[in-house]
Amino acid sequence: MALPVDNLSSSDLNLLPVLQVLMEERSVTRAAGRLNLTQPAISRSLARLRVLFDDPLFTRTPQGLAPTPRAQDIALGLQKSLQDISQLIEPPRFIASESEHSFRMASSDYGAQVLLPDVIRRLSSEAPGISLEIVPWRAHLLHELDQQNVDLATCSITDAPAMIHGRGVGQDKFVCVVRDSHPLVEQGMDIERYASHSHALITMGGERKGAVDYLLEEQGLSRRIALRVPHFVAALALVAHTDYILTVPYGLASSCADHYGLKILPFPMDQKPFTYSIIWHERHMKEPAHIWFRQLVYDELTQKINKLKLECTI
Repeated sequence: MALPVDNLSSSDLNLLPVLQVLMEERSVTRAAGRLNLTQPAISRSLARLRVLFDDPLFTRTPQGLAPTPRAQDIALGLQKSLQDISQLIEPPRFIASESEHSFRMASSDYGAQVLLPDVIRRLSSEAPGISLEIVPWRAHLLHELDQQNVDLATCSITDAPAMIHGRGVGQDKFVCVVRDSHPLVEQGMDIERYASHSHALITMGGERKGAVDYLLEEQGLSRRIALRVPHFVAALALVAHTDYILTVPYGLASSCADHYGLKILPFPMDQKPFTYSIIWHERHMKEPAHIWFRQLVYDELTQKINKLKLECTI
């Protein structure tokens, strides 16, 4: 038994719009005008349509072309079929205020608490029907983007695979936070004191080392990691009750340090700023809903990070 596609491949589907216009106009002359074709071209198409459907399709009358019963049967589904095909070819329309689209976005708890509130505010205002699920950043996130489990993610990675696209939203730098009565608040902190103290490390992906450890290694130094925590905000709360040093992005420190009774100290090494990005899979590049969503996220995150940068005095 032949599949529908087998029959279609042997048929000239360009004839179907001609048939639809002939059904509407009941005139070769008017059909030629609408389709910007000559009358002989329309007549040749009609002849081929008669062969394709094995039916005269139209008879001539003083009032114009009269469809045969077979043509009338075809007309019942032809217009809808052509509309469906047109919608497949044309990009779908996206109206944010009317959409009920759902997005899944991966972020750290820092991103969710500090960077995303303005994104949520705009979504609730401009697109109340859209739903957003925030999922935690994890080690296999890039694979989840590829497997269609996540639409968009915030991160600071620099080695994304070829199929993952990204856009930088701003830069940040490391600072240190300690409890407000920590001895280093009065003593000050150089690189040797920094390395000699116990530290807390945020391990979102289960890493045993952080970026700071590799910077220390370049100076022939190392530090003792006394506490490993998978969440930014939990790390702040825990460090507030210890003499540990926690090294975090300035954006997080400036937003949360006062709440936990922490002091912000300069990171005691030269450092290059790191870039926050939003990333997504290539399959979303031309999707109207995704284009709108990632532009909204980009706008709000760049504004937020630039504001934090202006406030930075450390």
